[in-house]
Amino acid sequence: MDREESQGPDGPEPSERAERLRRYLSELEQRVDPRSLELLMRLLRELSVSPAVRGGTYELGMGPEERELFTPALQAELLVLFGLLTSHDERVVVDLGDSPHAKGMKVLVPRERADDPDFLRRHKQRVAAEAAEREADRREVEAIARASGMEP
Repeated sequence: MDREESQGPDGPEPSERAERLRRYLSELEQRVDPRSLELLMRLLRELSVSPAVRGGTYELGMGPEERELFTPALQAELLVLFGLLTSHDERVVVDLGDSPHAKGMKVLVPRERADDPDFLRRHKQRVAAEAAEREADRREVEAIARASGMEP
């Protein structure tokens, strides 16, 4: 289809993915309180430019009040929004359970892999290993800062 065929009378028609995201955001506005919705939008903007876009992990920056708002239900909503923003295929939120670095770890996976226990186990191990590596890096940087006479 060429560019002219994909345009409606009022200009380009939105892609199916953009339309799904728009509908989901509209639904969220109806069922999520304004402060939580504002937090979701800020975190989604932050995630959209993070290594998570390329399949990496990313630790969200939040203050104490925001952490309190960031309930497991809101975490799942963020994952759904992120999937709608970044994936061409349908993704679902899967709870991987607890790990040493994440309580109630949730991830976004392709629908066809959501019931694959080996895939989910490997995914959990990878995410946990990356979290452990980030924690070790953080401790090392703090030790270097202390050795240099700086407060971490």
